[in-house]
Amino acid sequence: MDRPRSEGPVTKVNVGRLTNAIFVFTLLLLFRNVKIPLFVDAGVNATANDFGLMQLPDIFSFLNAFLVIAMLWIVLFHIFNHLQKIDRIYLYLHLVTLMMIIFIPISSHFSVIFPEKSVFPVLFNLNMLIIGVLLFLEWWHISHKPEILSPGTSSRQMHCISLKMLYIPLTAILGVVLSTFDLPYTQNVYFVTMLAFALTSLYSRSREKFERKGPVS
Repeated sequence: MDRPRSEGPVTKVNVGRLTNAIFVFTLLLLFRNVKIPLFVDAGVNATANDFGLMQLPDIFSFLNAFLVIAMLWIVLFHIFNHLQKIDRIYLYLHLVTLMMIIFIPISSHFSVIFPEKSVFPVLFNLNMLIIGVLLFLEWWHISHKPEILSPGTSSRQMHCISLKMLYIPLTAILGVVLSTFDLPYTQNVYFVTMLAFALTSLYSRSREKFERKGPVS
């Protein structure tokens, strides 16, 4: 498939491949944080249950970080699919966003290793705040430049996406505030963000169906 003549040397296909590669690398970093039972562990711990209980914080941290990364992958490509072509500003914002995503497994794992140090949960939520702001800027840039916005994007779709782009920064701010009080499991606040994404999509689709049918006489 030929690319548009106005598209530069960095094409949308190339950026999409790079994005997927970065997410795969991020998941590999995340998988490394999961400890696999070794022969030494069998000699130190009395039972397998003891070893399993010791790994529960790591397991919960892994599941939470995995879901957060999956949420960001969906959101990022949701924005990406409304992009017609790549321009320089979007490319720079996107590269910085990918760089910040790589730090999620690191900051998440430090929160488990040092549970009594609130600085690490704060860093995790600050990282998420930067990612959320960058995603908002990506969408704001696309939505205000018709020449790179994908044709056929309705005003309702743009309004729905614009609303969603506020959820991650707001949740991250809440996470930072909760982390300063040394509250445990502050990373779980992003489950609220995932629920908000789902409810917003359902509401937008229901409103769209209602408008298509028109008022009932």
